[in-house]
Formats: sequence, structure tokens, C-alpha cells
Amino acid sequence: MTFREILQSLVDQTPGALAAAVMAGDGVAIDEYARPGAGVDLGAIAIEFGRIFHQSQKVADALDGSRDGALAEMLLVTGASQVFFRQLDEDSFLVMALDATGLVGKARYLVRVLLEEIREAL
Repeated sequence: MTFREILQSLVDQTPGALAAAVMAGDGVAIDEYARPGAGVDLGAIAIEFGRIFHQSQKVADALDGSRDGALAEMLLVTGASQVFFRQLDEDSFLVMALDATGLVGKARYLVRVLLEEIREAL
């Protein structure tokens, strides 16, 4: 599957999902998919979040010491939305926006199931 097909599958199979994208570490979209009328700017979100993710990695390293403390996932929840981030490799991550009632657990599960396929497409 192409990135677009994988992302569309993630969004379409996750209740409440609005959009998903594979982003380079600098916040540039490699590919993205949004439901029609979703009104989500994942590019802007990813650019801002990239800095937070890198700082959070330092926290994970401090917590786990010499063990594998690689930060794998983060979730940002507001009153109106949820944004799920999943590290794919050192230079890229997946970002998925959901509405407030979206099923984040289903999104996490689907990303885990498709993770190798996503990484192969990189």
C-alpha cells in the first residue's frame, strides 16, 4: 500500500478520526490524508509538536536511564480534539487528529498493526 492508502485506512477505520500524516522530523509532510471538511492543519501541528517531542525524548531518557528509553508515542488531549503521535524511526513520525470522542485506543492498535508496513514505505 502507498502512504496515502495506509493513512486513509487508519482514518476510515478509526471512529472520530479526522486526519493522519507521516511527517519528517522537521515537520514537513511526507504524505497526509484528511476526511473531507476535517479542517485540520496537520503540518502546522507537526512543526510545533516536533520541538515538544524532542524535549520529551530527554524526559524518557532520564526516566529509563541506560535501558531502551526511546519515546514511542504521545497523546495531546484538548476539550475539542485529540492528537496522537507515533515515532516511526529517528527521522519521521505519524500524527493523527481525532475529535473529542474519537477512539484513540483503536488508532493506537491500528498503527501498531500497520507499523512495519508504514516503515517499509519510508
